[in-house]
Amino acid sequence: MKRPIRFDDSLPRLVASLRAIYPGDLATADPIVIRDFEGRLGVILNIPAADLDRLNSAVAESLGPYARPEDPVRNRDAAGVSRIVEEAQTAPVLKIGGVNLRLLDRRIVGADWMARPVLKPGAIPRIAFVSIKGGVGRSTALSIAATHLAQAGLRVLTVDLDLEAPGLGATLLKPEELPTYGVVDWLVVNRLSGTDSTFRADCIGKSSLLDGISVVPAFGSQTLAHPADALAKIARASLEDMRDGTPLPLRDQLKEMLGNFEGTGDYDVVLIDGRAGLHETTAAPVLGLGAKVLLFGINEPQTFQGYAFLLAHIRDRIPGGTDWEENAFFVQAKADPDPGDAEIAQERFNALWSMEEGPLAQPEKLGPDDLDLVWADSDTPTPLPQDPVPVLRILNDERFRSFNPVENRVQLDERLVRSTFGELLDWLDEKMDLGK
Repeated sequence: MKRPIRFDDSLPRLVASLRAIYPGDLATADPIVIRDFEGRLGVILNIPAADLDRLNSAVAESLGPYARPEDPVRNRDAAGVSRIVEEAQTAPVLKIGGVNLRLLDRRIVGADWMARPVLKPGAIPRIAFVSIKGGVGRSTALSIAATHLAQAGLRVLTVDLDLEAPGLGATLLKPEELPTYGVVDWLVVNRLSGTDSTFRADCIGKSSLLDGISVVPAFGSQTLAHPADALAKIARASLEDMRDGTPLPLRDQLKEMLGNFEGTGDYDVVLIDGRAGLHETTAAPVLGLGAKVLLFGINEPQTFQGYAFLLAHIRDRIPGGTDWEENAFFVQAKADPDPGDAEIAQERFNALWSMEEGPLAQPEKLGPDDLDLVWADSDTPTPLPQDPVPVLRILNDERFRSFNPVENRVQLDERLVRSTFGELLDWLDEKMDLGK
């Protein structure tokens, strides 16, 4: 029985069918592949018109439902193609089946994951805290970072982009300090009626923890007073905005929002709490805001598998992806103080960072020390690369498990914080040039 084609097979099979039928050198045909919203493929080639019929028949038969319904193969001089050819000049070049091609990946959702990364922030430095999974202490670390920088005399703006599981508002603000609106309100209101300086001020809460900490929560007091409207706002928050007939994606809306806050001149640094996982709203803090990106994870299989997906996509599917790596830093959260744990985690983060394109190994049985990557089956430690990837370690500390500094100021004791978050604080001092 013939094996049915699947999504992962479609692109290699397209190339194989073209190579089998096309009599010339496929590389000189300069293939541009378009994958539509549903996953169907079409290709534009610079070839003689006489070859089109045979190629169309072969591709349609080979790909079946994964072929563009009408004329999956088109020539460079076909109607409407010139615009696509121009767009493809900035698309990533992939090597599939020994052939270099450019891929235009059309998406209804996830389009922000395809745009070239922004490498420089706005008017002031931005630091994004993101993770593959929740519960790794990401928001706690951001709150500690905010208090540390404020203690050093910086004016800190914290912004909660975890729109579905927000936490910064409750962590850094007393209930009476919560502003009227938040990020979700900004996105919805700005799209419909626009925002002004009054609305901006109504999105910012001043924390009484320390002078210099301001918070833009995901939701403000208005939503807490009308909780039935929260899901209706969330459903609309990540939609594209339309400006003079041109769509404005979420990442550009968030960049515009941050620029609006930064333009007041009231802040020295912006700390951004991103959503856990690989959702569309995570693309902006990871790629779209010019932030230094702290990638949080626990030394466990889910961390490394998730980041393997993320890094492979950034390196292989978006233009300028490798340039982004200068902005990325791993954080091992809830780390064991045992030096052996640090060595093992460093080895695994190194392997993740240096992983080449290809399938992830599947261990026969997943144990506490197994990861969905290839490890040497030996008791002898694998030598580290000459330049190991930087990994900041935050120790597992039960004293921060129920983090609520508004009610428990002891959790901000300098010696306590330093003993657990010391490597992160040193990194912040270096990046913000605090000279400590």
